[in-house]
Amino acid sequence: MRVSPWWIPAVVLLLALLGIGSASLVAVPSYTRDFRPAAAAGAVGQRTAVLLIEGLRCVDTAERAAVQLEGAPGIIRFEAFASRNRAEVTYDPSRTGPAAIIRAIESPVYNEATGEVAFGVYRVVDVDGISRDQIPATGK
Repeated sequence: MRVSPWWIPAVVLLLALLGIGSASLVAVPSYTRDFRPAAAAGAVGQRTAVLLIEGLRCVDTAERAAVQLEGAPGIIRFEAFASRNRAEVTYDPSRTGPAAIIRAIESPVYNEATGEVAFGVYRVVDVDGISRDQIPATGK
């Protein structure tokens, strides 16, 4: 049985398009950091905020963004999807909230190696699909 020569490029093209199209369905975090022990991570009442962050571009910037949340009360987990400029922050709503998370991420970045402080490295554009301008700046 002979196969026409045009079938091979057609199959390759079809598989390439299928791969490109399905890539948007699968997302693997670029960086993940747990701030509280695993037992606390399953706590009842925890929430996850999805943030769109300007300045989150690669694994290094994702790690630096996670460092911004060190010491912030109620933060349980930080997961960054750098290729999408997106982060998911799991937190305890009785201890913190979206406004406090925004303030922590947007605060000046300190580089221990050089001693430099950089301002405006990150800017949270929206939280859970809501523009940051619509999130009250006061409170948690």
